[in-house]
Amino acid sequence: MKLDFKNYCSKVKGCYLGKTIGGTLGAPFECYRGVYEIDDFMQDVSMPVPNDDVDLQLVWLAAAEREGRNIDSHVLAEYWETYVSASFSEYGTGKNNFRMGILPPLSGFMRNENHNSNGAWIRTEIWACLCAGNPALAANYAYYDACVDHSDEGVYAAVFMAAVQAAAFFEGDVHKLIETGLSYIPESCGVRSAVELILSCQKKGLSWKEARKKLLCALPSSFGEMSGEWQGTELVPACNKCPAQKKDPEIPKAEFGYDAPASIGIILIGWLYGKGDFGRSICLAVNCGEDTDCTAGTLGATLGIIAGAENLPERWKKGCSDRIVTCTLRTDSILNVPGSVPELCDRIVRRTPVFLRGACKFTAEGGYEIEAEQSLRYAPDAFRPYEQEDIKALLNEQRTTVRMHFRPLTVRIRFDETLAKVEEGTPKKLVVTLENRLFLPQYCTLRLMDVPEGWQVAGGTQRCAGLEHWHGGHNENTVEFVLTPSVLTQAKYVIVLEISVNGRGERHYVPLTFLNGAC
Repeated sequence: MKLDFKNYCSKVKGCYLGKTIGGTLGAPFECYRGVYEIDDFMQDVSMPVPNDDVDLQLVWLAAAEREGRNIDSHVLAEYWETYVSASFSEYGTGKNNFRMGILPPLSGFMRNENHNSNGAWIRTEIWACLCAGNPALAANYAYYDACVDHSDEGVYAAVFMAAVQAAAFFEGDVHKLIETGLSYIPESCGVRSAVELILSCQKKGLSWKEARKKLLCALPSSFGEMSGEWQGTELVPACNKCPAQKKDPEIPKAEFGYDAPASIGIILIGWLYGKGDFGRSICLAVNCGEDTDCTAGTLGATLGIIAGAENLPERWKKGCSDRIVTCTLRTDSILNVPGSVPELCDRIVRRTPVFLRGACKFTAEGGYEIEAEQSLRYAPDAFRPYEQEDIKALLNEQRTTVRMHFRPLTVRIRFDETLAKVEEGTPKKLVVTLENRLFLPQYCTLRLMDVPEGWQVAGGTQRCAGLEHWHGGHNENTVEFVLTPSVLTQAKYVIVLEISVNGRGERHYVPLTFLNGAC
């Protein structure tokens, strides 16, 4: 399967036009619970509406332009901490953890009541566009992105949407795309339950309103509880299309922050019951209430990828500004914010060959064509060890394992069940796995530096690990360190893991933060 340059550019532009249109449509109803019948914008749209769903992707654009393909969760966390000014909900918790020295994915989980919420799956479009036709690679980057400030369902939702959208550049059938997205996430999780529930509701002939209620009863979301039942606002007064709402006593109260599964379900309601019609679909997503700008924006982006910009209805394109204004960013010459959707798309398209590498074939006309992966669905044998990581392995280790990628090797450090917390006299085990990224064998020396006085390290502070290169076999090795803290007098301790390679001048450092107290 191949996609020519003109159609690829159209799909990228359709993605972000759809994102802007859907986000603008849903903006007045965000955080409210209700069932509506809107079929058009309900507010003045003569001026662009700022939206964090797009804002956050501009930070990733800057990272992609400056760092290239060598992006992981630590690079993204540094950009996040530098350029995202928002400090609310999971955004603030992730930044606060990272500032404390807690590395991703622990930064997205520890003390984070919103780790199952919506802040990550709303920003997957940039990975889908940069990895068009390669859902596995898009899922990798979506994971690196999401685990900065999310965990569990917040990460699963991002991986699901990134895979769906990357595949949508080559596949337009909703059911095949859903199957593709599901293939990348665990067999048992809330996101999968939400998707399967909506598929079942449609198959049984239930109405979209019935499907919505079943969804919110089975997987309650706290998002619509934030502002309560819609009563109208100064911007959009209650009217026939969006009447004042009454509380539905059959919808149970949600666990705070558990929002991603229901939101993905609402996207599916809009998509399936709207039968792919752009306007009808995004309106249905808004008509379900909850996180309306995000659900309609993400669905609009997905439908925009499938259709391409030229095939989006003129009524919707003309009804919404394509200018970009921001509300959560600190800008400078590195974070050079594009002024419009076309400028944003042009800058993304320029970076795509860097991410897709050999899948982009340059043409005599000055563009390129993209060749899709042979299988769009998850397949363990399709992962290339020197190109990407296995998303299932990433998801399985997301709560416990810090990953850092250096040029010659990847370092994985698995913490025990107390994560970054330490207690007097209680052993702390760290399992360090090294993965060779070079096509030659290596001997590595691992050394713990700055171990606090009085702490015991079983077997000493140094270990040796030999690595073979991958040639259809195995390119990993694992060592363990067991530390026993003693005389804890500080709130925070930082121990540095140094990795050096015999015969090479490189040294690599991983700072490990440990906290003494209520963490």
